[in-house]
Amino acid sequence: MYKIRSSVKALIIHNQHLLTIEKQSGNIKKYIIPGGGQDFNETLSDAVVRECMEELGVKAVTGRLLWVREFISKNHISDQPMDNQGHIVEHIFETCLMEIPEKFEPMEPDSTQTGVVWLPVGELSEYNFYPQELIPMIQGLNSGKGNFEVYVGDIN
Repeated sequence: MYKIRSSVKALIIHNQHLLTIEKQSGNIKKYIIPGGGQDFNETLSDAVVRECMEELGVKAVTGRLLWVREFISKNHISDQPMDNQGHIVEHIFETCLMEIPEKFEPMEPDSTQTGVVWLPVGELSEYNFYPQELIPMIQGLNSGKGNFEVYVGDIN
């Protein structure tokens, strides 16, 4: 039986920079916004706060829901066997940190997490930022000309 995974992401912008998690697979680095799966009996807001503690080591305050994104793997990865396909519904929240440390000390980083990095919002396309389709929306939000459609669809 296949399941749909509910997930959260924390969009944290400070001084024109986006807070990202650096992940590495082999010699390829990619950058994503902090977040992860929602636990059973956990609100979406509580999941954002927990994920920020785990991946950043910092207390956070969840703001408004910005976007809902889906990732349906069969639509993006054609050579994946049926039993390894996934469907994620991701809730992306505007989030603020209670304090910004000089050095982030994650409590429970993901196994592929190699760092916490501030990336300049205006230069996101110069990095291996995932998902690329969020870049114009993040830049628009930062400039006050954002996409106000909450549901952004199945994007990779």
